[in-house]
Amino acid sequence: MFPLDLAIINPESPDKLPPYIVMFEEGVDKNQKDVTGPLGRLEALRGPSKMFPESNKDAGLPVVMRGLRFHQVKGQGGKLTGYEVELLGEFNMVKVPVSLEQMEKFLRGERVAFTLQGKANFGVYAYASSIQMEVQLRGAEILIYKIDGDFTFREGFTSYTSKTKQLSPPTSRPYLYRGEQAKLPALPSI
Repeated sequence: MFPLDLAIINPESPDKLPPYIVMFEEGVDKNQKDVTGPLGRLEALRGPSKMFPESNKDAGLPVVMRGLRFHQVKGQGGKLTGYEVELLGEFNMVKVPVSLEQMEKFLRGERVAFTLQGKANFGVYAYASSIQMEVQLRGAEILIYKIDGDFTFREGFTSYTSKTKQLSPPTSRPYLYRGEQAKLPALPSI
């Protein structure tokens, strides 16, 4: 069962593509400051989106939510000591620990919230992301009910912080996104 790969699917996508959200919508930060120049340079470092080429024209920062991968962590003698979860995007992934208690609830099909935080420092550029996802495992699929996210990046000595993105289900269904078991790629960690 582990690693357990769950590809996230946008229910509106006929091709079963993952969803993507846009941070720094319209190219502005949480204080309505224009950050299109710094965002453009940040996007140039990671490269253009191949999954969503139309997003390359967006003034904000598109963030793909490709899937979740769960790992068991074992200690001395192979004893289970905890779990880790990865949130995979298009270019990289964030990996964080998950407590035994929280993962047991998830595996029993209870609704839980995972907080996924990642940081990277490349000298001139640094960034930090935080996404909280409320999820539920239902058989071989996962339902995602709510997502809250923030993104901060630094270019030189200036930092930029996005407005908090808060997503919830549309009125037409009880969940925001769903996911199914599928092979996910290996991506570099931030």
